[in-house]
Amino acid sequence: MEEIAGELSRVSLLKVMEEAEARSWTGVLQAERDGVEKRFFLQQGRVVFVTSTQQGERFGEYLLRTGCMNGERMQELVEESRRRGVRFTYDLIAENVFAREDLERALSNLVVSALADALNWTSGHFSFSPGIPEAILQGPVHIAVEGALNQAVALIMAED
Repeated sequence: MEEIAGELSRVSLLKVMEEAEARSWTGVLQAERDGVEKRFFLQQGRVVFVTSTQQGERFGEYLLRTGCMNGERMQELVEESRRRGVRFTYDLIAENVFAREDLERALSNLVVSALADALNWTSGHFSFSPGIPEAILQGPVHIAVEGALNQAVALIMAED
């Protein structure tokens, strides 16, 4: 698979994601609009991780917003993770804040929520680059959100 890019005013992110699923793409699908960037990490067409600069969609913020964690404890763990140079998700598991399965479920829910939001974008641009950073593949949580696109579309429909 080669790199592709385009404008969301011409090609919907829904079409790009449908193509990614159908052709089992592996790589990073990045969407950007109005200074917000979302990166969906795909392995064989399934979303395995997401990052977002949108307020409330950073993983720690998402855990706070959904009531999974309190702010004081999260701040302690973030600072400790930075000090030791490890990922925040490692400390969430190591400190028994979350069972791995619960953390994976929360991250899967974040994937669907972030994707549902991005599917509504009609301006901005997208790009797809093959390959996934090793840090994502070797991280402490492993998800492959089965049917993420269908779940995101259902979420959009439920909000209408």
